[in-house]
Amino acid sequence: MTVTKSQLADAYAAALTKSLGDDWGTSFSRRDASKLLDALWPVMSDLALKDTSKSTPGSVPMGNLGRLKMRYKAATKARKGTNPFTGEPTTFKAKPATLTPRFTAGKALKDQASKYSRKLK
Repeated sequence: MTVTKSQLADAYAAALTKSLGDDWGTSFSRRDASKLLDALWPVMSDLALKDTSKSTPGSVPMGNLGRLKMRYKAATKARKGTNPFTGEPTTFKAKPATLTPRFTAGKALKDQASKYSRKLK
């Protein structure tokens, strides 16, 4: 099942109300949770991209959920090769260096998934 942003905001609003509502004397709406999500994503991406000049960029912990890492892949030069189907020589294009985000699940998320998968059997 794919979760929409509004479903995620509803779930966050319920969780925030449950954990912080009594302490703060308020209940959180979907709009409040949506604003929180909108403010959270730029912060996470800025932190993940902070040390991208290094060949091994840092990572951003996301609590029990896991860790967001940026993976650096170095540039490749153009090279000669052969087409395996026709046998004719060809040149493979050069590729620029790239950064791709990687998510590594935390232990709590892995444990929760294993409990759920046991129920399916």
